[in-house]
Amino acid sequence: MKQTSVTILTHSFLDGYTQNISRPFGGGLERYILSLCRVIAAMGLQPIVYQLSYFGSFDSEYESIPVRGWTYDTERIGAAFETMAAAAEGLIIYASCIWQPIRYRPGSIGICHGISWDRQAMPHQAKLELASVINNAVSQLDVVVSVDSQFLTYCRSVCEFIDSRRIPLLPNSVDTSWFTPPTDKDEAGGQMLRILYPRRLSFERGIVPMMLLADSILRDYPNVIIEFAGELVENTPVAAAFRLWRDAHLHQARIEQRVYDFDDVRSAYINADIAVIPTIYSEGTSLACLEAMSCGLPVVASNVGGLNDIVIDGLNGRKTPPSSASLEAAVRSLLDNKEERLRMGRMARQTALSFDHGKWEAAWTAIIAEQLADH
Repeated sequence: MKQTSVTILTHSFLDGYTQNISRPFGGGLERYILSLCRVIAAMGLQPIVYQLSYFGSFDSEYESIPVRGWTYDTERIGAAFETMAAAAEGLIIYASCIWQPIRYRPGSIGICHGISWDRQAMPHQAKLELASVINNAVSQLDVVVSVDSQFLTYCRSVCEFIDSRRIPLLPNSVDTSWFTPPTDKDEAGGQMLRILYPRRLSFERGIVPMMLLADSILRDYPNVIIEFAGELVENTPVAAAFRLWRDAHLHQARIEQRVYDFDDVRSAYINADIAVIPTIYSEGTSLACLEAMSCGLPVVASNVGGLNDIVIDGLNGRKTPPSSASLEAAVRSLLDNKEERLRMGRMARQTALSFDHGKWEAAWTAIIAEQLADH
């Protein structure tokens, strides 16, 4: 008997940015898709991934998951998803680009990984047009999984739908048995402190305010190392600016940048004392934030998107507007108070336990099983 397939459509999975399709790109979306594929495989189904490809079509495989890259016109992403859907087998999960005008295959599932259009300067007319696109998605898809409360509230505000079960709230998760605090977390006096930026180095993820606050922190705190643990997309203005900044920096010796594989990123958190999540816009329930909290790190986060669902200011971290000055003040407050760092780190770990990966796996298994039973 042929194995039932579930095809995930996405704009990114294997690293099409640098043409290294032997591995997933090191971002939250890609990690989410890999976890979802593992859930699908555990159900006895065959996961397949169709993704957009920036450098030509390809056929590959990762962890026994067939992956096909599709070329596309950058001005017609919706049409590219329709092309992929026409070739897809079995149940379809639209895992990204829900903000694009797409004609969805009936009986399909969508995912919103966070509101990506929450930019203050985005023209009002563009926001109105986008609301229409989102309403179109909600009306066509059987289920739209929301990874944070922000998108659910947005849909209730601008979309028209009757059945509230069509937009289940399923926050991102963390493997709390793997991302654990080190046993010797109590810090010895006089040691170097490490601040961790565990994100893709991109504009929306707050790389600019992070670089600005790093300037002041490195100047005033000679016992601080700042690590940028994330991917750079080559041949972009952000990549060029970051390298120029780092290479010319007066305190270059205390600036580190490294890309971690999914399986060893835990070491970045375990070695850190504070994590900074300075997102400017486009944030769901941040995987990096949950992983940091699960490892017992106090988090300094901006009050953007799904970060508001998990960071409670003064309890498990500090939450500020997404400006370099506000973020810097919060970082300084933790650097200057060891007791607060440790206390918030312990509460961060307790928070993360509520987002354990096992609950997420069980919820996704039920969503897929119900959808297959209905069709």
